[in-house]
Amino acid sequence: MKKLIFCVLFVLFGLSALGHASTLDEIKARGKIYIGTDATYPPMEFRDEKGEIVGFDIDLGRAIAEELGVEAVFIDTAWDGIFPALDAGKFDVIISSTSITEERLKSKEMSDPYYVTSQAIAVRKDNDTIKGPEDLRGKVVAVQIGTTGDLAVSEMEGVTVKRFDTIDKAYMEVLNGRADAVVNDLSEVAYRMQMLPGMKIVATFREGEERYGVTMRKGDVELLAAINEALRKIKESGKYDEIYKKWFGELVK
Repeated sequence: MKKLIFCVLFVLFGLSALGHASTLDEIKARGKIYIGTDATYPPMEFRDEKGEIVGFDIDLGRAIAEELGVEAVFIDTAWDGIFPALDAGKFDVIISSTSITEERLKSKEMSDPYYVTSQAIAVRKDNDTIKGPEDLRGKVVAVQIGTTGDLAVSEMEGVTVKRFDTIDKAYMEVLNGRADAVVNDLSEVAYRMQMLPGMKIVATFREGEERYGVTMRKGDVELLAAINEALRKIKESGKYDEIYKKWFGELVK
């Protein structure tokens, strides 16, 4: 009887172990890595004129997938729901200009930094009253909800913050005169200025504090290690520099 009980427990334990394969094992078994991204954030992730999702993060995601020996599949997800979607298993990772913060690290795993930037302030070209973050006091600032730009201005005294589900709407608020400035990551703002001749960058702050990382569910340590190794190889091979030059040239770091 004891032997029978032992055999049953052994089989049940084995089935339980099989039922709890790591996320990395699941990715390799299916041959695909599902990547959540909010495709409204050029040049990092956005849709081109054909409706295809493109950008720096997209090319980087494909390079990571190649190192893992799988195919990258991108799932366009609104920013305000992207973290709950990750937790719900809608995708395996987030690659979407996600800044590494102490708060996010409490509930998520995040890779080594793959991109470093700053916060930037953009205003209409006819606005000469804002020259730095200290001038935002008493002003209306438009941001994308839940971003580090949102966090940065929310910590400032005397600033009225208007939050939008996409950064496009924040720029329109300034252009239409209903807000004084947009605050967002320099990488996105610098690229956007090429398409918005009526606006200009007047200042940057939190220099080099914005560090982007690939985001995973808490506890996905095997996947974290594999992605960090993939990032290391991509940088060493020169592939990272190719992707960077494609989207930024030598202008924005």
